[in-house]
Amino acid sequence: MALAQVSTGMLNDAFDAPWDRLYQPYKPIPTGVVPRTHAWLLGLASGGGALLCARGAGRPARRLMFWGLASGWSYSLGLSRTPLSFLPFAGGLVTVPLLGPAAVGVPLPGRGQLAVIAAGVGLGLHLANGGPDIERDRLAGRRSLPVLLGESGSRDAGQLLLGAGALAVAAASPRRGRGWALAGAAACLGLVSAERLLSPRTRAQGRHPFVIPVLAGGALGMGWLMARSRGGGGDHEKPAG
Repeated sequence: MALAQVSTGMLNDAFDAPWDRLYQPYKPIPTGVVPRTHAWLLGLASGGGALLCARGAGRPARRLMFWGLASGWSYSLGLSRTPLSFLPFAGGLVTVPLLGPAAVGVPLPGRGQLAVIAAGVGLGLHLANGGPDIERDRLAGRRSLPVLLGESGSRDAGQLLLGAGALAVAAASPRRGRGWALAGAAACLGLVSAERLLSPRTRAQGRHPFVIPVLAGGALGMGWLMARSRGGGGDHEKPAG
């Protein structure tokens, strides 16, 4: 997963280098710290390394890694500039909680519910991630979903999605582990509420803090996984072994 993230980031900077020279000249490639050809090579090599690692963990893990890497690459290599920019984030985040259990051969209960919640959280994080770059992306001619919604619209939609995810986790968790799910949902809602109440004067013009939505999504994911673990696999499933 670490190699896949490095690969996605490297290829994104390599692809965006011509625009970054105009609108984000402080980044490593425009400043000359990293040659663009090196970024291409390191990005592709890291992606290949991620697939090799996943190959050693079995076919299910390899398929998930391939899907996650394809989502990241499609975002980095052009989809981030279109109204469909949310698809790679939503599709890629679905693989994050599924990859670990698949790699060690542990069945994960409620995968369908988890996929839906993860996709929604992924969309919310995409809107939060795109917030700081909305003005620069608009000047560069991008038409990503955050650009189309604007800073205020992206922030509101992202908070709404994270809040809906918290309610879904609390409602769909198994009875025996519900306390963990409620704790994760409460932490998520608390962070979202704190961000919403944050005075606009504390944020620089055109900036939108990404760390709070990430922490909210992390709390939500932790609550869900702990609830499933403590719940013994749900009401109708038993853990293997």
